[in-house]
Amino acid sequence: MFSPKSVSAALATHFGNALVSPAPSPLTDEERRMFSRLKILLTEKEQGLIESEEEDEEALVQESGDSDSDYDAEEDEKPEQRSRKPWTKELCDKMLEFYRSKDLEDGRRGASQSFKRMQNRFRAHMKTEYDLTLLRKYEKTGVIPSERYSAMRQLASDVRAKLGEKMKKGVPIHDTDIRKIALDLNKLNAASGNFKASATWVSKWKVHHRIVSRKVTKFVTRKATKDREKVLKQIDELRIKFLAVVRKNPGIVIINADQTGQVKEMHSTRTLAEEGSKDVVVEIESKSATTHSVTVLPTIYLDGRQHPIVYVHLGEPTGSLPAKKAVYGNKNLVIGASKSHIMNREAAARYFKEVLFVQPMPKHMLLLLDSWSLFLNHSFIQGLVPKGHKVTILNIPKGGTSLAQPLDLCYNQQWKCVMRRLNDAILVHDIDFVLHTRDNLLRCISQVYWAFGAPMFKEYRKYGWYRGGFLTTHPAPFVTPPKYMFGEGSEADCPCSEPGLIRCPYCKKAHCFSCFVINSHRCA
Repeated sequence: MFSPKSVSAALATHFGNALVSPAPSPLTDEERRMFSRLKILLTEKEQGLIESEEEDEEALVQESGDSDSDYDAEEDEKPEQRSRKPWTKELCDKMLEFYRSKDLEDGRRGASQSFKRMQNRFRAHMKTEYDLTLLRKYEKTGVIPSERYSAMRQLASDVRAKLGEKMKKGVPIHDTDIRKIALDLNKLNAASGNFKASATWVSKWKVHHRIVSRKVTKFVTRKATKDREKVLKQIDELRIKFLAVVRKNPGIVIINADQTGQVKEMHSTRTLAEEGSKDVVVEIESKSATTHSVTVLPTIYLDGRQHPIVYVHLGEPTGSLPAKKAVYGNKNLVIGASKSHIMNREAAARYFKEVLFVQPMPKHMLLLLDSWSLFLNHSFIQGLVPKGHKVTILNIPKGGTSLAQPLDLCYNQQWKCVMRRLNDAILVHDIDFVLHTRDNLLRCISQVYWAFGAPMFKEYRKYGWYRGGFLTTHPAPFVTPPKYMFGEGSEADCPCSEPGLIRCPYCKKAHCFSCFVINSHRCA
């Protein structure tokens, strides 16, 4: 019998909060599977890999009169993961003979032994009541359960592979399609004569393979799908080239740089509101600031380090920073400007000369860049490399940024999340600070970039490389910057005695907005 108490006790032990008394009982097969799924879900949530604002649509399983009563979740598992030992014909006959060996009151044979007696006699094979059901089925059909296990495991695997192909192509799939595919494959392979692919089977199959109903967020043409396949092939080729360069050049320093645009005033697109509200209005400082952008160009290393300087490009009406008025500056900022926030040739040259190619500079570095026109111009970049140094450049193919760009896969989205939280905090807590002004915006960018460079975020920074396929080893467990800086502990009192708002990833103390942002708290 499934016990939620046992599963919750196992989860508590796993996450370091073991229950002292009473001692948890050993988990059954079903409880172990549920524990494994919940552990994965909670771990991914803890690491910030699951967005809580996503809207999932629960898949509705329609009730049906027919069902596959002999479905067992273990049928979908690998043989070494199953708790039962394989059944043979000789074993089935032996168990069946004992099962029917009980004498009736009038002396005739044919009554059934209890499950407890069967379990005591065949402990290695009789694990649950379901095993007894399988034995009775063998008596009727002559089909050895282990043969059905193998056939049904293969069928479930084939259905997953078939659906995987369809999902990669962007084909809409529903429960009825899973049922049709399962029935067709069963008929083709003759896996089971009485298999019905009922609603119960489909529901359990989806749970086991982590398939859920999701809202469609984007429609693409067939041409775009074909282009995506081409991009995936190009990315695979890029990874091969990357590995070849690394193996040929031991000690090479590997760097990724990526432009990310952000509006001057960023706010969350979701908020709490009263149930039934038709219009949800959010107050902002400046409407134009929510459409005008700046470009931030961060740089990270394969080993998890963050480059100490970030390039910021502003859009100014005159095309340059004011000469008569001082502009906020910090040693971790290089600021450029033109009439648009979009970087030009001059801005790219400033980035390489004043940010990346500054001493101390590695003797040989590998740059992983996207397919921006100036990043594709290798002769332009090579012309800026100081003498005595070597730079190898690899470009992520056009359309592959969301698939292989390390900064885009992890860093940039968390960066924007922190900037949104700062904007929202200013309004929620009535802080006298206008973020979209030039100096205040630069102050925030400088402070956030400093915070993102904390040693505690090293594994987080490496995760983008892993997702992009340039690291084969999964980074150690980590916490994301937004979760740490605005999570538990950030509400403690600031050293100045004001209520805290942001937790510093260096000193691990909570600080108010004034101390952390306005006064540029730098404890390291």
